Amino acid sequence: MTAKATEKIAPIDPERFHRALGVYQAAVAAQKSPHAGESSSQGQKEAAEEAAGIRGILAVKKEFPDAKEFQSLSLRLQRFAEVIGDKKLAKWGMVAYTKNGGFEIHDAVINALAKAPFRKSGVLDKVAFHTLVKAELERLKAEEKE
Repeated sequence: MTAKATEKIAPIDPERFHRALGVYQAAVAAQKSPHAGESSSQGQKEAAEEAAGIRGILAVKKEFPDAKEFQSLSLRLQRFAEVIGDKKLAKWGMVAYTKNGGFEIHDAVINALAKAPFRKSGVLDKVAFHTLVKAELERLKAEEKE
């Protein structure tokens, strides 16, 4: 990875990433009716989901106006669905799915995603990410013991 690419996809402070994730999720959930999509076509559902994702990214951009920080945040947020679908994380118990279609994710995963390196192409480096998740889990366990 070149110095320029590294600069573009810089690590984020985990607390700021937690905050950005909250802003994103709140914006995605906004204007979503409880019966949305019940009689819609698949195309309408996909368009609504895309619009919600764009709304989420725009909310994050408004909350985090620094261009470099926003670029890193938005790239990490775009990979969030990939992360929650990661079978290895589910096997480790770091991501759990609820009966109502939701999920629970361990703070170690979010903290690791905030720091994880990305390839020049913008793809999350999975090996490094999984290593960071394990390290972050150990760090959090050590903090609890103190």
